[in-house]
Order: sequence, then structure tokens, then C-alpha cells
Amino acid sequence: MKVFYLVICLLTFSVGTLQAQELFVEGGKSITSFSFQDVFADELDNLRSTNHNYIDLGYRGKLFGEQVQFIGGLGLHTYGAIGSDNSQNTYFEWETTYASIHAGIDIQVVEANRFSFHLRATVAPEFMMQGTRILNNEVLDIKGREDFDTPIIFLRAAASFEYKINDSMAAFLQYRYGQGTQLKKSESGGELTYFSQDFGLGLIFNIKNGTSN
Repeated sequence: MKVFYLVICLLTFSVGTLQAQELFVEGGKSITSFSFQDVFADELDNLRSTNHNYIDLGYRGKLFGEQVQFIGGLGLHTYGAIGSDNSQNTYFEWETTYASIHAGIDIQVVEANRFSFHLRATVAPEFMMQGTRILNNEVLDIKGREDFDTPIIFLRAAASFEYKINDSMAAFLQYRYGQGTQLKKSESGGELTYFSQDFGLGLIFNIKNGTSN
């Protein structure tokens, strides 16, 4: 929870100090997978990635000159994986949904006319909203199960292309890769790690033009 409050304070401080502010909304598809190690460091085998949706809402504002900007906001992300064990004739599937609070930087690398290329890096504490596991034909609720319900920290790196539609709006296409690890191991000793590749589209709305001092 300390990380949660730290990010909230950082977002609040940034809203009041940024020279310019933009709101953005982004949504897309996410290819996700995870690895799970038990207390003996044995990993689940035969896991395959699955496709899910995500949505982010946030704002962006200048920090240093025109190139380096702060980004922060909220997100809703779904992760999962499927697998099977032929020796035991079993099929299993997981799907989890997390709410996130993200903060990071956006660096404009190149700008040409209405187009620009950006690199982003963010950190996000995420908290499980719901989760299910399917074992053969049995569906189990894993919300509250310690192996999965421990908050995670997701680190993401992204590259995006932006197109300035007019002075008030821009559109962007983004790819990002992320890895999420639990804030602490469960008491049972299990360790869960998420992986995601996101392909998204978004819109940016200019809501404030400030003048630098």
C-alpha cells in the first residue's frame, strides 16, 4: 500500500506543476502469459499465451522542455494463460483482471510535420479485481487466493507514433512490452510473474496550454 500512496502523491503533485496538460484514452489488445513457481521452484509447463483487452485513461504534461513529458493515469488490464497436461488428461485456463495506477515519462525522439515518434516507460501497482481458473469443466474463483491476489508491480516500455490532427487533438499507435511481479511472495512460497505485449490505439486531447516561466 505504500507504493499505492506514493503514486497518488506523485500524480497529485504533477497535476499542479506541469506546464501543459493533455488527456488521453487508449485501448487495444494484449497478448499475455505468466509463469508460476511453487515453493520448490518447479514451474508450470505447457502454458500458452492468450489474447485479452485493456484500456488506459490518463494525462500527459511537459516536464523538461518540449521533449520530456510526465504521464500518469488509471488502467484496467486482463491477463491470462492456457495449458494442458496430457499425462493426466487435464486442461486448465486462467483469466485475471487488475486495476492499475501508472506513472512514468514520455520522451519525444523525432518530430516531422504532424508526425512524431515517442518512447515511454511506466511503473504501475496493480490490484486484482476478479479472477477465475478453469480446470477441465470446473470453474473456480481465485479472487482472494493468495497465490494470485497479491498486488503486483508492472514495468512497461513502449514505442508510439503520434499524428497531430489539429491543435486540440492527436491520435497515436503504440506497442509496449511489460512484466509484472508480485510485491511479496505468498505464504505458500509460490511466485507469480506476468508478461504482456500490448497493441493499442489512442486519442490525446489538449486541455491546457500554459506559458513557461
